[in-house]
Amino acid sequence: MPFSILPSILHPPHPAVDPEALRALREELEWADLVRIVTLYLDSLPNRVTAIRTACAQRDGSSLARVAHPLKSASRQLGAQPLGDLCERLEQAGVAGRADQVAEQLPALEQEVVVVQTVLRRFLENG
Repeated sequence: MPFSILPSILHPPHPAVDPEALRALREELEWADLVRIVTLYLDSLPNRVTAIRTACAQRDGSSLARVAHPLKSASRQLGAQPLGDLCERLEQAGVAGRADQVAEQLPALEQEVVVVQTVLRRFLENG
């Protein structure tokens, strides 16, 4: 790996979850409420990713848009902007009837979900 790309890997320009967004939520909400919200989000991720994968495989644009939209919104509310952006692209593809053309984005989505899960679980563990 060339040394020139090492800094971008070690310190990405856009973290998977914005720590400032989590801090703001921590200040606005009771800890128990925030834990419940983050836990519900984490618990829903596997089913949402499966639904997105299924909609893509079935070339069902309306289902893709319907599933990607709330995941986009929830991700952004928790500071997971990159995941929200991926979901927005999937939603737009679904609305445009291009569900069959987004399969190449699924690995990136799944990878981003794993990173977001890890970050949010650490957040819950560390309070």
